[in-house]
Amino acid sequence: MLDKLTAAVLEIVNEGSGGAYKVMDADDFLPALKESGKDGAGLESALRYLGERGYIDIRYADKGTYCLCSLPKGRTYAETAAAERAEKKTKGKFLAFFFGAFAGGFLGALAAGLLAAFVF
Repeated sequence: MLDKLTAAVLEIVNEGSGGAYKVMDADDFLPALKESGKDGAGLESALRYLGERGYIDIRYADKGTYCLCSLPKGRTYAETAAAERAEKKTKGKFLAFFFGAFAGGFLGALAAGLLAAFVF
């Protein structure tokens, strides 16, 4: 499992490269850095980590300029993470609907019982 910064960097590489080598600057990764509160050294360590684990291929890296390519393992991880986020949203909605329906049924039965007690 990747940490927040590394996952955000991988997502940017996946969106930017599309499976082909692309030259990217450190400025391209600013949203990921701002979100995690890291600096350029954090970016370099995240890229190195991704490269060592086979998520991306780094052809060139020098002073904030990187030639990167997303590998199949990196694209698969991004797709899996997106599917897991969608599943969590669906699960949360299901629970909300279930308990909402349960509460509505209970209140309806309670109202019918009260109405029957006072009318008849």
